[in-house]
Amino acid sequence: MNNILESVTILYVEANEGLRKKLITILEKVLKKVYVSNDGLEALSMYKQDKDSIDLILTSINIPGINGVDLLKEVRKIDKTIPFMINTRHTQTELLLEAIECDVTEYISKSLGTKELLFKIANRCHDRFSYRKMAAQDEEMTRYLDALNQVAIVSKTDLKGNITYVNKIFCEVAQYKEEELLGKPHNIVRHPDMPKASFKELWDTIQAGKRWQGKVKNKAKDGSPYFINATIFPQYDETGKNIIGYIGIRFLTTDDENEKREFKKKVIVNLQDSRKKQLELTNKNNKLELDLKDSYERINDLEKYILSLQSSLEDCQAKNISKERQLHHYEKQMHNIDESYLEKMKTKRNEVKGRLDNIHDLKLDKDILIKKNNELNEKIEELKTSILNSKLKDESQRKRIRDLTDIVQDLEKKIRDLEN
Repeated sequence: MNNILESVTILYVEANEGLRKKLITILEKVLKKVYVSNDGLEALSMYKQDKDSIDLILTSINIPGINGVDLLKEVRKIDKTIPFMINTRHTQTELLLEAIECDVTEYISKSLGTKELLFKIANRCHDRFSYRKMAAQDEEMTRYLDALNQVAIVSKTDLKGNITYVNKIFCEVAQYKEEELLGKPHNIVRHPDMPKASFKELWDTIQAGKRWQGKVKNKAKDGSPYFINATIFPQYDETGKNIIGYIGIRFLTTDDENEKREFKKKVIVNLQDSRKKQLELTNKNNKLELDLKDSYERINDLEKYILSLQSSLEDCQAKNISKERQLHHYEKQMHNIDESYLEKMKTKRNEVKGRLDNIHDLKLDKDILIKKNNELNEKIEELKTSILNSKLKDESQRKRIRDLTDIVQDLEKKIRDLEN
């Protein structure tokens, strides 16, 4: 289910804001894209603009603009098959019957769980995708059959081998008109040179549900022979179990016809290449349209943003004008303050200059004092040296005196000793 839902784009219409926001939050997580509207007329406009990309419409009945049933009527004028689901809480008999007449796909109760709702959406889109795929395959098969009819000899028969269909080339090569061949046994073109055993093998193969291939010699209405490479296979009913007939596809083997067939094959290949390129260009164009649409949306968002910025700019300009007025007032006040300040500064400078002059004089006095102090220090050092020298002389003299005193004392002692 998730794989299908990832590829689904829906248009969701709901007037109730609470229900709408609650369901959108879930839908946007699991679906490819969700177009949202709360108004029937707006939803119709959105559908008309993006109908090729919308896979399903889910709407309430009671919505502004036009109700859900009227929206269904307008959508059915454009697309008879798109799944259209009506999400309703109340049973409004007349509207419901009217919606049924307009081929509403399904009614869904608003009390239905989200999981069940997603399951229903997946089922409806699966049916739509399958239908589109089958339609595309049928269209492609029709193109191939048309191309095959231009280059191959094609016929169909019933179970007994009676002709039920021949294409134009079959008639041209066999030289019969279509009405001369329909209902006739296919061996009307059999050449007598072909052995019966070959045809027995052919019939045994195709009646067994298998494909038969081989070369066959046929005979035209005028009796002239022509050779073909034939492929014959059974045709089944809708159940795929029961054989209801046989289809034969043949190509002429003569050189001239082979050249024609090869030329036609080349034409078909070129045609297929052209269609492939056309499809690629269409896809590119669709992508460019989507990109352009996204660009328009971005441009719209940018325009809204620019308008918002312009509004903000205007507010800022108004505020700036007010601020400029205040600033002018403050500048005027500051100018008056500056003049007073400059006058004071002038007075202070004069005071400072006088003080600096005093400091200069003091510095000169200080230098003189320092010089004198240094001279005094030198004299003091000289005095200290002189005093030290004097002390040393005194010490020497005192020592001499002491020595002399000792000598004198020693002599006196000797004298006393002699006297005694």
